[in-house]
Amino acid sequence: MLNAIAIDDEPAALDVLQRYAAKVPFLNLTQTFINTTDALTYLHTQRVDLLFLDIQMPDVSGTDFARLVAPLKKSVIFTTAYTEYAVEGFTLQALDYLLKPIEFGRFLQACNRAYAQIMPQREGASSSIFVKDGYDWVRVNLDEVLYIQSDTNLLFIHEQTRQVTTRMTIADMLATLPADDFIRVHKSYIVALRAIRKIERHQVTVGNVTIPLAGSYRDALEQRLLRK
Repeated sequence: MLNAIAIDDEPAALDVLQRYAAKVPFLNLTQTFINTTDALTYLHTQRVDLLFLDIQMPDVSGTDFARLVAPLKKSVIFTTAYTEYAVEGFTLQALDYLLKPIEFGRFLQACNRAYAQIMPQREGASSSIFVKDGYDWVRVNLDEVLYIQSDTNLLFIHEQTRQVTTRMTIADMLATLPADDFIRVHKSYIVALRAIRKIERHQVTVGNVTIPLAGSYRDALEQRLLRK
């Protein structure tokens, strides 16, 4: 489980985050705060992995608060109604930047990104994400994924021994996956770099499967593999 807190001077915004967090099986929103003073005390006394942090607040801005707690090495997801802070947010190495009103799918994408980044830092933990398969939540261990195939808004995640189906766009999945480990090779395919066995002119071999390689993605793929 990821332990998270949320800081926002608008109670209605905190209610939305609490409602969304209750739907995510690996997220424990332990506390919410309407001011940064109480949040700072909590951060120094409790284990917190992740902060959902509003930017425009009356006492201390979210960006200033992120700078203040940077030595504590907590992951931050900014939540705001204003796009103009996006560049500053990413300069502060925020995991994500959620624009209000926040949709649940976008919230889940940010949580998955946090899970994939934070969990491997814990001893014995492997990088993984959770996806919705029908009514069930399924953990997908990223080191077992070979490739991901898209069909409209459905994704078929192919592992060594199983296939997981989830309703999600390929662009959203690509934004969730670790960029160093996965790459898009076609409008309908993402592949795990470690699983590629051969590159041919118009296809790549992943495991025992051949996958189409679009010309527009070929140069990027070759550069990534050569770099590795």
